[in-house]
Amino acid sequence: MTPFEWGILAIVAIGFVAPAWLLAIGYLIAARKTKPEEPNKRYFAYAELLKSLHAQMDIKTRTVRNGPLFAATVRELANYPEYRTLSVLFLEEITVTGTKKFDNVVRAELKAVEAGLLDAADA
Repeated sequence: MTPFEWGILAIVAIGFVAPAWLLAIGYLIAARKTKPEEPNKRYFAYAELLKSLHAQMDIKTRTVRNGPLFAATVRELANYPEYRTLSVLFLEEITVTGTKKFDNVVRAELKAVEAGLLDAADA
């Protein structure tokens, strides 16, 4: 092959083959990133959150077993604004009667999340 033919071959390889591979790789990367979300995924996550909140409360003594975990779980309710009505109803049924440090934290968190959900409903 002559140098001219090598040059043509290099132009074809660089000009057509390399961009085609780059486009194919870019398409595969983009296809992996945008996986469709299951339609009920958020519902099941919300249901698990409510189950977790319910499991952390001792029904007989009407106390919370783990104050910090309960406060963090209550805060997660704010991530589900589509269920704000149910969340607010659930939060209104919880009463905190203790005066310990974590009781105050849970009480403040309940008020903050409820206010945030109600503000989101007004917006």
